[in-house]
Amino acid sequence: MQKKYLHLFIGLILIVLSLFYAFRGVSLNQLGNAFKAVNYFYLLPALLLVIASYLLRAIRWRYIIRSIKEVKTFSLVSPLIVGYMGNMLPARAGEFIRAYLLSKKENISFSSSFATLFIERVFDLFMVLLLLVLSLLLMPDSFVSGDLDVKYQLMEKVKIFGMMSLLLCVFIFLFSAFLQFKNDLAMKLVELFIRPLPQKWKNMIFDIINSFTDGLKIIRDKKGFLATIFLSVLIWMTFVLTYYPLYLAFGIEDSLPLLSSLVILCVTVAIFITVAPTPGFLGSYHLGCVAALHGIFGIPKAVALSYGIVAWLVYMGFTVVVGSVYAIKENLSLGDLSKDDDKLKSAHHSR
Repeated sequence: MQKKYLHLFIGLILIVLSLFYAFRGVSLNQLGNAFKAVNYFYLLPALLLVIASYLLRAIRWRYIIRSIKEVKTFSLVSPLIVGYMGNMLPARAGEFIRAYLLSKKENISFSSSFATLFIERVFDLFMVLLLLVLSLLLMPDSFVSGDLDVKYQLMEKVKIFGMMSLLLCVFIFLFSAFLQFKNDLAMKLVELFIRPLPQKWKNMIFDIINSFTDGLKIIRDKKGFLATIFLSVLIWMTFVLTYYPLYLAFGIEDSLPLLSSLVILCVTVAIFITVAPTPGFLGSYHLGCVAALHGIFGIPKAVALSYGIVAWLVYMGFTVVVGSVYAIKENLSLGDLSKDDDKLKSAHHSR
């Protein structure tokens, strides 16, 4: 219980700080004028791209799960969106909620369900790294021109994130492949590294690794693995394309090249959302948009902030509305999800 409130407190602090820096120097009058100038018609194609990204995620999830059990794509839409809505709770609770809903709905063990989400995140991390490299290759001047001091600091953060993420991805992939193809040897190596730990901790680590092995079977499924890579590319291309209708909505398309959406996505996701993982990305996403649009491309701060607010509402608004419908259909409430999340985390950490 205390840990739950600690996560909540930290999340609220991060939200307040992020919003403070995002709104700093912007008057309500400036923000109001920026909202009045928006052509809200262009939010429709942005919303359609958000819907497409969820459908692609559901299809990709089906390929990852099929090494455990054949599941229809439509059956995965409900836990997928409710899980993402659950990220409005502290400590990224949506991941546990999604695994719980899948295990409950499809009679799959919670650990195996959670392992499929772990694999998802690895693919997403690889895609973020790929987009980061593309943005640096195709638009290097975005990070080194203009306010040199600000952009030098941003570039350093991007490099640090890229290096750490690359090392993490390589380690995760190699260890996952090791578990699948040389399981006995992999477990012996794990045993060697955890030998100094108490027996209780050893048992817990072995249980977690063994339960994850089923979820990692996608590595053995060549067609499923290639399909997952292809769908991951489509998902992140959809995310990149989502920014352009919003350019049109705010009338800033002439000031920004199409490839600028790569930079904005990398700054918001690779830096701000990763460094400050606030509940529902509230504050961190807005500050990321301000840093990218205003700090890098010179868009007026009021416009950059209003862009971040509208973009966040399009994505999270759809997620909350549709997620709430599915939650009602499943007889779940946000309070129920929060309680289930506490139980699941306790059970998962006490194995």
